Amino acid sequence: SNYTTSDRDWRRDDPRERQRDDRQYHNSNGRGVRPNRSQNRDARDERDRSRGGDGARPRERDRSRQNGTKAGTRRLDDILRVIEKDWDFMMGDDCTPVKVALELMDTSSLGRAHMYDSFRYTHEELQQALQSIVNDHHQGFNSSIGTYHSIMRSIIASQEKVRGLREQMIQAKSDLSANKPEVKNLVVASQRYDEMLRTLTAMEQLQLVPEKLEARISEKRFLTAVQLLSDSLKTIRQPEMMEIAALGDLRSYLSNQEVSLSDILIEELHNHLYLKSLYCVDRWKPYNPNDNAVHPVAMPQQRPLHKFLASLDTLRPMIEDGGNKNPEADSLSYIRLLLESLNKLGYLSNAISNINQRLPVELFKLVDKTNQEVDQRHPSSLLGITRARKRGSKSLDLGLGENDVRVTVLYDLLWTLYSKFEAVMEGHRVVYDVVKGISKREGWTDLTLANGFVEVWQLIQSEMRSLLHDYLTANENSRTHYAPKGGQNLTNIVAGKAGRDKNKALFKLNNADYTSPQMKADQDDLEAILKASVPGLVSESLRPAQSSEAQSSSDGAATGHKLLIEPSVFNMGLLLPPSLAFLQRVKEIVPTGSGIALSTLTSFLDDFLVNVFHPSLDDTMHELFSQVTGDMDAFTQDPQWMNIANKPVMKGTARLFDLIIAFCKMLETIPPDQAFGELIIDLLTSYYGKCCDWYKDLATGNRSADDPTSSLSGDFKGSAKWAQNKEIKEIMQLIWQADTQDCTSLIQKENTLELKIQGDQPISSSDLIRDRKIISALCLLYTSVKWLASKITQLRQVEDEDAFTQADVGRRKEGKEGMGGNARRRRRWTLGRQQKAPVAEEQQPMLPMSKEIVVLFDSVVNSFQELAGTVLFTLRAEMRCHVLYHLNLCMSGSSFNISITSSITNRTFTEGPAPPQMDPDINLLNLNTDLVVFDEDVSVLLRAREKTYLTKGLGSFVTDILIKQARKIKVMNGGGVEKMLLNILVLQQNLKNVEGKGVSLERARRYYSLWAGTAPGVKELISKASQGPLGFDFDELKALIGLCYSESLMANTGRKESVAHAKKAMVEGMKELSETMW
Repeated sequence: SNYTTSDRDWRRDDPRERQRDDRQYHNSNGRGVRPNRSQNRDARDERDRSRGGDGARPRERDRSRQNGTKAGTRRLDDILRVIEKDWDFMMGDDCTPVKVALELMDTSSLGRAHMYDSFRYTHEELQQALQSIVNDHHQGFNSSIGTYHSIMRSIIASQEKVRGLREQMIQAKSDLSANKPEVKNLVVASQRYDEMLRTLTAMEQLQLVPEKLEARISEKRFLTAVQLLSDSLKTIRQPEMMEIAALGDLRSYLSNQEVSLSDILIEELHNHLYLKSLYCVDRWKPYNPNDNAVHPVAMPQQRPLHKFLASLDTLRPMIEDGGNKNPEADSLSYIRLLLESLNKLGYLSNAISNINQRLPVELFKLVDKTNQEVDQRHPSSLLGITRARKRGSKSLDLGLGENDVRVTVLYDLLWTLYSKFEAVMEGHRVVYDVVKGISKREGWTDLTLANGFVEVWQLIQSEMRSLLHDYLTANENSRTHYAPKGGQNLTNIVAGKAGRDKNKALFKLNNADYTSPQMKADQDDLEAILKASVPGLVSESLRPAQSSEAQSSSDGAATGHKLLIEPSVFNMGLLLPPSLAFLQRVKEIVPTGSGIALSTLTSFLDDFLVNVFHPSLDDTMHELFSQVTGDMDAFTQDPQWMNIANKPVMKGTARLFDLIIAFCKMLETIPPDQAFGELIIDLLTSYYGKCCDWYKDLATGNRSADDPTSSLSGDFKGSAKWAQNKEIKEIMQLIWQADTQDCTSLIQKENTLELKIQGDQPISSSDLIRDRKIISALCLLYTSVKWLASKITQLRQVEDEDAFTQADVGRRKEGKEGMGGNARRRRRWTLGRQQKAPVAEEQQPMLPMSKEIVVLFDSVVNSFQELAGTVLFTLRAEMRCHVLYHLNLCMSGSSFNISITSSITNRTFTEGPAPPQMDPDINLLNLNTDLVVFDEDVSVLLRAREKTYLTKGLGSFVTDILIKQARKIKVMNGGGVEKMLLNILVLQQNLKNVEGKGVSLERARRYYSLWAGTAPGVKELISKASQGPLGFDFDELKALIGLCYSESLMANTGRKESVAHAKKAMVEGMKELSETMW
């Protein structure tokens, strides 16, 4: 199929090819007609096409020629392709040549006779191709034959050598198997010499161990130091080494170094666990007062602890870095290095026991050192000045202001200490994970070595609880906290009465020059001695020694720490936010499976709040309440009232509100609790009782306004009785609510009720409050109670029940009181409430309460409002009692039977100057004086609305008294009428200054102007009444007629006939008046 076109053309011109075509034609067609040349050519073309000859052979030949391939090789490739295509059945192993030959000779339809020519041609082509290849490569064939013979000769020579070696090995084996005593002796001697050489080599290596060990320890490469020490001890304790006496000193040295190295490792571990090393500074952050963040010491999101734990693999032993890097630079990795070293040394269990034993003392020292550092950063002299100033003043300790230096001191202590606590817990977390991993790796079944994290957390809780308690409550021993510590009496020590603390220095050299060359040379000698005797401690000696003052603090965990500021329950607002922030960060440190549930981290703080803070807060608030309300000047005017109110208030009220404000500010950082609202309600209720008692004392005259402790002296005053009268109180309340509206009918009704009470129980001098200071005290009480009610109403904030503890809900359901109870309080310890921005000075804090507590709170506020109303009504009634009392004296006790030269009968009196011989009544002048003084007091102490309310309707009341009480005048003549009109004029002028310019006593003036004085005048009065209403009722005119005949009755007292005639005329006039008006 791969024949080229040129090959086909050559075959067509060959006579043999044409004969083959003729035979094929006769065999296939069975006909005698010879096909023409073109048909044969077409048949050959068709056969070539069926074989795959499509004219590609010239192209392949050209491509082969271009590739430089020889002709024989190319031809052989073509023949092979033809064989693979047309004769592939002969290429298999199962091909039978005889069978194929018979098929080629078979001319039937099943035979292959038609392929015989092709087979023969292919065979010829194959022979020619092979011949061409032989012709092309005959030189290579010749050379390969020579090479083959040389290879065969080499193989034969190698075989002969192998056979020779085998014979020699057999001979050597036979020789070695022979028994030769001299050789055995040589072997034994050789082995003995080898052991001696190894021993000498080991001794030489052991002699170098001390130097290498000291170098490793000084470089803090403890893993290699421990490995070196362990290998050396193992070597030197071998039996053959134990027989060498010269190694006794070295053996003792290495044994001592084992104990010394374990002590060094344990001390280094404590230095990094409790932040004593200088390389631990990066693990905690000091307080920065300029940082405005909510949590100044908040660590970055990716903690170094988390990075360390993420890369920690305790399943494989730690490999020490052989570089020049300082292993202490990474403190957490250094802790693992120390633990791995202790484990390899075999002292891990002892180290863990040592850590647990020293934990309380180390934590106490950490707190005490931090306390001293903060104390040194903030001079105690400033705090002393603050305390002295505070003790010298009477101001209450209601918490610390934002600019107070003590706030900075407390924040510095808390944030710094909690940051160190956090670093300590991170170190113990590393100890926990590393020891736990070592236990699993070593296959230890006892995992108690890794269970010390709970104890760490418990001791930190104890330190936190002690710290919170010290700065919240002042106990009897608190004064010892302020005393300088450390000073034991030297006399007692010398006398043997007290043992000296060997950890404290007895003296120090103040004038020693540590920079002098001599001192430096002595220090270098000391370091050389220490390095030679106890390797590894040189670095510790280089560290600056603590001063005796720093070491003077007590090492006992039961002695407490020095207080930097005075304790106060209001410090809780400063103590709680750092504590809660620390507890939130601790959740990221506590390992799983350590026995500490994250949900119970704040349980100790819950217990502290319930068992310590709440009782202390309750006691402190009641103590401060007693202090602010029980002082001698609690009900006096506050000199600083202008800073808090528009009108003066009592000092006790202002200080009580300051106490409540300080309490509410503190609540901003404390989880809400029903008990807080109940506590405020309790204090307000108690103060309400005190105010009621003070009102009773003022209204009864029991105590003087100057001396609240004076003895009792009487019953309720008339004004207090009126203010407590139900009907009058309701009318006064309506008048107060009407404010600027017209309330003439209400005032008239009030006048009627008060005059009726006056008729039943006349006002006496003892019923009046004559002390001006009591009036001022009542005004001050009103403004104080009213101001307090409005202020505490602004604190009202209603929150959902979910914001409060479950114990509160259960307690209310069970009807329990107080803050006790056995149920544990479950709180929502989130920073959502604690992290909000602090309340600004001008922003009012709030008092969160539930709906049920708000009802009680509103009830207390309403009680204050009612008390304020009662006081205000008492002041209004007091002014009216003065008016009623003095006018009663004026009308019943004064004489209106005055002889004058000019008659005023039937005369109309107009306003104008009084006659020079006439003076107003003295009782009226006293009334004017009382009204002016009363008006001055209320104008200063009360608002304009209250002042207007007190004087509203006063002119109407005076008019009703002058008219309705006219019957109390015994005798009145013309001069008496003139005097009464003068009194009315004077009183009206004064009332215009008190009540306002709109006041008028015109009705009273008209009433007394109707006085006739004689029988014709009375008839004229009755005639006027018959013509139209005069504006007076029958009783009023009847009293006026009685006054008209009063002079005649008095003048004819000794003459019965004249008296009878006058009475008869008076009765007839009254009868005629009755007939006229009815």
